[in-house]
Amino acid sequence: MGKSTLASTIVASNPSNYTIGRMGYSICKITPHHMASVLTAEQCGKIFQKDTRNASANYGIGNDGSIALYVDEDSRAWTSSSRSNDCQAITIEVSNSSIGGNYPISEAAWNSLVNLCVDICKRYNFKLLYDGTPNGSLTKHNMFANTNCPGSYLESKFPELANTVNAIIDGQQILPEIPRQPTPNRKIGDTVKINGIYVASNSIKKLTPARTTGTITKIIVGALNPYLLDNGDLGWVNDNVIINSNETSTSMSTKKDINIIADEVRKGLWGNGNDRKNKLTNAGYDYNKIQKIVNQKLNANSK
Repeated sequence: MGKSTLASTIVASNPSNYTIGRMGYSICKITPHHMASVLTAEQCGKIFQKDTRNASANYGIGNDGSIALYVDEDSRAWTSSSRSNDCQAITIEVSNSSIGGNYPISEAAWNSLVNLCVDICKRYNFKLLYDGTPNGSLTKHNMFANTNCPGSYLESKFPELANTVNAIIDGQQILPEIPRQPTPNRKIGDTVKINGIYVASNSIKKLTPARTTGTITKIIVGALNPYLLDNGDLGWVNDNVIINSNETSTSMSTKKDINIIADEVRKGLWGNGNDRKNKLTNAGYDYNKIQKIVNQKLNANSK
């Protein structure tokens, strides 16, 4: 299967809407389109699951920056009204941030488009050339059909897209941030691997070394960088390289012995009631175990 690791989900198009294989052509182009709607990547993909649609795309990027695979890269999607272009191009549907006017796209969608184009170009060993003709490696739908796609806003960004992607490939610019929603089972106190992702520390963007570990101290839902780590970095965590959940993270971290914590609870250092429970849980401790020890010690002292 040909698939970018940036795609967080697969919404497979109906087999009636694409051609298996690429008729001997090699992938050497990218063709971004616009959805002419404000959609998530999954919503757009469901449109291509109708067997009467007679259209598809390889990828879709939602207004929130999410990326979904619709048609395997090894196959030709029906996107650009040109058999030759679609056989050579990976086609990408991009959500608009509003309908009408110049059909703009969000910053999140733009960042994901840049990231996806960089990934494609690196894997297939080409750079983006936009010369306004079908001969370039960055092509658009209205080169092949009487259509407004990709919308005047996105079309105006094609030169910038080519320049940005090429600069990143050449190491002259870093990848923009892609929005990441924290996986629900990530917890404060989890020890995690930070595997070659961008983080922001003191407002300076940097690439962390592979296999660097950190402990999640705060989860910021909906933020571009949803995890605050114990080294002060605000960054992403690769869900595929999580070391542990609470059990392992407790053993790997420098948490205090639960008997010491129980003594601190008795002294009132952790608050009372739900406030105490929340503080202990957020710090990675088992509230019920701590409370049991506290009760045992209180009962022993009362005898």
